[in-house]
Amino acid sequence: MAMKRGLPERTQMRHDAHFVDELTRRSGRHIGTMLPLGVVEPNAEQPRTQLGNIEELAASIREKGVLEPILVRLIAPNRYQIISGERRYRAATIAGLDEIPAIELDVDDKEQLEIALIENIQRKDLTPFEEAEGFLALQQKFGYTHEKISQVIGKSRTTITETLTINDIPDRIRAMCREAGISNKSVLVQVARAGDEASMETVVRAFAAGELTREDLRKQTASKPEPKKAGRPKNFVFEVKDKALPFSLNMSFRKPNVEKSEVIDALRTLLQRLEAE
Repeated sequence: MAMKRGLPERTQMRHDAHFVDELTRRSGRHIGTMLPLGVVEPNAEQPRTQLGNIEELAASIREKGVLEPILVRLIAPNRYQIISGERRYRAATIAGLDEIPAIELDVDDKEQLEIALIENIQRKDLTPFEEAEGFLALQQKFGYTHEKISQVIGKSRTTITETLTINDIPDRIRAMCREAGISNKSVLVQVARAGDEASMETVVRAFAAGELTREDLRKQTASKPEPKKAGRPKNFVFEVKDKALPFSLNMSFRKPNVEKSEVIDALRTLLQRLEAE
């Protein structure tokens, strides 16, 4: 069994690369050990709830076999839980296979969910809403910054930031978008940028009626007056001034906007350097 620890050391990936490809590449082998299907079980907590057309995949597996190993972790003696690859596992079961190629990773519960979530985001059949929710989950559950999501997923930071704005669309407006057949990401970004719910509804109705095109929406957003710049943006400063503490802290970052997770990362880096000295 080829066993590797944790997430990839190199997080920068090509736009068309797959996270599982990166993980399996570290094993040094294209195919891992063959595991009996009877010792493998799905993960009830995995983020993917819709598995799609399993029968079609099963037919392909009957003809060509399982071409990409699943990722698993050991949870008991001779008992493995799927990290990534539940569709292949279920399709292999339907196809009547007795075993499946697998690579074992030594990961904890948090890392398992992280890998599964990233693998789920990189599916080609995700809707913009599902992709936006996946990015948000990486932010909230694992403290990912926009930059880190960009590195791991292999898309530009601008794309990540724009996609995240789709989460601002309320459920009622999302339902309207689905009914109107609006599924293009760039259009949904413009809907989200409309502002309040009433404005979003106006944009959706106009687009659905053919009164607005994608180019019209883009121009409307581009034509909005931007706030006047008051000189060079000031650096973000993180301060801790608490009389209960025997110290005060003042950290200046070389950019105007910093997320909470970035402050935490900076403090951790500083502690690591101090401990190493």
